[in-house]
Amino acid sequence: MHVELVVPPTTKPNSKANSKTFPVLVFLLMACYGIMALVVVEQGHVLQSQRNLIQQLVQDSHQLTAFKIQAAAQQAIEKKQANANAKDKIGVSRMASMQKEQGQKLLSRKSRMEKQPLQADDKIDRRRYPAQI
Repeated sequence: MHVELVVPPTTKPNSKANSKTFPVLVFLLMACYGIMALVVVEQGHVLQSQRNLIQQLVQDSHQLTAFKIQAAAQQAIEKKQANANAKDKIGVSRMASMQKEQGQKLLSRKSRMEKQPLQADDKIDRRRYPAQI
């Protein structure tokens, strides 16, 4: 058995055909790299704009949180005032008498407990003065 390799005449290496296609391939390669570079630059711009949008959203979120806290505080103040007004209408005389009695008790306690305050210089701290060196 004998095997022989037969090459058709159209597929023979042709140096002139290779020399004509090489510049075209180089041009296509450079064009592809140029397009890829443009895509990378555009992606950078998109990422930067998304970063800016995220920062704006964070700032808006902080402002919204501050507004919500302020509104909750305002509602709490209004609720306290409403409760205080309701209590005032119910027992103005009773609360006034209780406050008067408490004020008198405090005055009597204060008069009984008046003492001279100790000066910080007057205290002797024995830990600061060791017995032995």
